[in-house]
Amino acid sequence: MWALQNPWWEYVIRSGSVYALVFVLLRVFGKKQIGQLGPFDLVLLLIMSEAVSSAITGGDNSLGAAAICVATFVLGNYLLDFLSYKFRNVERVLDGEARCLITDGVIDMNICEREFITLEEIKTALREHGVKDLKSVALAMLETNGKISVIEK
Repeated sequence: MWALQNPWWEYVIRSGSVYALVFVLLRVFGKKQIGQLGPFDLVLLLIMSEAVSSAITGGDNSLGAAAICVATFVLGNYLLDFLSYKFRNVERVLDGEARCLITDGVIDMNICEREFITLEEIKTALREHGVKDLKSVALAMLETNGKISVIEK
C-alpha cells in the first residue's frame, strides 16, 4: 500500500514536469481560458487530468506515490506564490499583465482579438457589473485571473 515502485525523487520530477507543462499551456492560451470555464473547458480539464495521471505516478498506485505527488504540487504552488510575492518580475511572468479592453467607452478591438474576447462577452461583463451603456464605461480591464473588471464614469 505504501511501498513505492520507483525512487521518491522520480515522483517529484514527474509531478513538477506535468505541473510546469500544464501551467505553460494555460498561460500560453490566454487569460480568458482561466477566468471563463465553460462546459467544454471542464471536459478538457477532466480529460487532461486522466491523461497525465499515469505520467505523474508512472503507473504506481500506492498511497506513498500519491502523497509524494500531492506534496510536490502543494509545495510547488507555495514556492511560486512566495516568489511572486517577493519578486515583481516573477509575478509578471507567472500571472501576466492586465489588459485594457475599454477606455472612455471605446473598445480596443486589437486586444479583444488577441485574447479571443467577443463583443457579446464584453456586453455580458458590463451587464454583470450593472452597466447599461458602453459609453458610460471609464475603464474595463481583462484581469490576470481572466475576469473583466469595469469602472463606470
